[in-house]
Amino acid sequence: MSKTSDVTWYVVADGGKARILTRGDDGMKTVSSFDSSGHGNTTENDTAEISQIKAPKTNPNEQVKALFARQVAEHLNEAANANKVDHIILAAPGHILHDIKEALNKPATHALEHSLSKDLTNVADHELAKHFS
Repeated sequence: MSKTSDVTWYVVADGGKARILTRGDDGMKTVSSFDSSGHGNTTENDTAEISQIKAPKTNPNEQVKALFARQVAEHLNEAANANKVDHIILAAPGHILHDIKEALNKPATHALEHSLSKDLTNVADHELAKHFS
């Protein structure tokens, strides 16, 4: 089965929550969301790796945020590998954006068209379009 049109995901994330949106005739719409506590459509245990990430002089909150950024990237990697997404537009605070981009595989990196160093996770769906114009 072949796709009839390109699929673009607009991803907004911070250190603890993420939303994936698509743009349609009626504006932006969240199609998936998850958070670091495992709520949403994330099936992984977010705390499973925390004890393995210990590093000297590292803030535990930063460890959790970095782990969550890798989980967001893994979600994007899986979608790109399965050809579920053709284009990715990513918005996240600078350090989270960096961590997500560092963890993207080649197909997801190739699909990444634009990134914004901005926290848009608390912006309503109908207000997001102007940030991605």
